[in-house]
Amino acid sequence: MNIFQSKLGKIPVTFQNSFESEDFKRRLLWHGILLCTIGFIAGFFIPLYVNPRAGLATHLLGITEGLFLAVIGLCYPQLKLSFRLAKANFWMLVISAYVGITGEFLGATFGLTRVFVVTAQGLPETNKLMETIVEISIKSISILVILSCLITLYGLSYKHKDSASSIIN
Repeated sequence: MNIFQSKLGKIPVTFQNSFESEDFKRRLLWHGILLCTIGFIAGFFIPLYVNPRAGLATHLLGITEGLFLAVIGLCYPQLKLSFRLAKANFWMLVISAYVGITGEFLGATFGLTRVFVVTAQGLPETNKLMETIVEISIKSISILVILSCLITLYGLSYKHKDSASSIIN
């Protein structure tokens, strides 16, 4: 495990080791394949949803989020992040993926209209409480996904100095 001094002084920053990054990789791949499977299964029920267009969006979201998690999982061993940041990034990705597909599924099943303006045209308004819960969850996961992408980009762009080159310089 590599330990560097932070700019604040004597606070050590420990990076994830290869075992930890392989575990994150395996778990992200597992969740990615599960989300793809859920997306494929959701596609079978498109004609049965109250809002079939949102059902199609659920199907596609499950597949794309699953692929996104798998790709990030494959990148995880290359990330230079502290263990805590890597763990937080992992959970932000997984939680946002499941909350996103659940929100889309609820929108398709119950014909929610407030958040799904494009796909729900012509549908009557539904339960206000459910509309509010889905709206808050979808908007909050958008922030999590963007933050997670920024963390991943940061981890990929980090220039790692090994101890031999720092002694020479």
